[in-house]
Amino acid sequence: MSDSTSYDAIIVGGGPAGLTAGLYLARAGRKTLLLEQGILGGQIVTTESVENYPGFPGGISGKALTALFETQARRFGLEIQSGRVDGLRDLGDAKEVLVTGFPFRARVVILATGLLQRLGVPGEEEYLGRGVSYCATCDGALYRGRPVAVVGGSEWAMEEAHFLSRFASPLYLVIPGPELRPSTDLRRELLAHPAVKVVAGAKPAEVLGDSRGVTGLRLDRKGDGDRELTVDGVFVFAGKKRPGTDWAKGLLDLDADGYVAVGESCETSMPGVYAAGDVRRRRFHQVATAVGDGAIAAMDALRHFREGGGAAEGDAW
Repeated sequence: MSDSTSYDAIIVGGGPAGLTAGLYLARAGRKTLLLEQGILGGQIVTTESVENYPGFPGGISGKALTALFETQARRFGLEIQSGRVDGLRDLGDAKEVLVTGFPFRARVVILATGLLQRLGVPGEEEYLGRGVSYCATCDGALYRGRPVAVVGGSEWAMEEAHFLSRFASPLYLVIPGPELRPSTDLRRELLAHPAVKVVAGAKPAEVLGDSRGVTGLRLDRKGDGDRELTVDGVFVFAGKKRPGTDWAKGLLDLDADGYVAVGESCETSMPGVYAAGDVRRRRFHQVATAVGDGAIAAMDALRHFREGGGAAEGDAW
């Protein structure tokens, strides 16, 4: 495979599992592409201090740890691109990964998409990428001077809202509680920002839109009935966490909750396709376990290459 859309391996998801798999495969001399639709590092980047990852006795922020993972993987030639995967085709010896409808090919695919937070309301999936986003740093600049809603009351949501306040106007903070208390410097800054408007005691009920994308957000407010916000964007930082595997239904064996079924080697029901990290059902969700899965999937992928012929000199790890 030599053209710009063909690879030995494609990794979907840029959290600890995906970056580890990319490190192993790139170091083994395999042309490897990692695709991440949100922010590199996944949920770990919202962690202020990771204190239980070996090698950092004083702890390290999730952002700093992700930066180290990325630097090490890129050093060996891992290619990283932003992209949303919405399909997979089995072509036998190769797999076709559809990235926003555009085809990429690889002999091996590793799914490391982790868990996504979803509101689970009508319109959310329909307008994903057309106004619904889960990453302020990825999409915030698209909403300069435009109305936006941020859903969520956690400190993570506040950090994302703080970034969006550079662009959006107005910026609605939709929170479940009765008020947003100025308990931190970040919250005080948001409350003092002229573009920020707090909508308290509200639960998202439906994302509204038309052929152009999102046009509003319908809210269920306790005791006050429904209210509609006129917005061009809805940034979600709340809801239930679940695997982002809807596009894999009918292609891979999934359990009732959408987790990918894998064996000991992390290989799925489709030979040459692996699942690593939180996207597979597991009892513990830790950086260390995700890293372990990424290494296992990548090493078995190298075994897959060797058994399929055409092994590169860099197969040793």
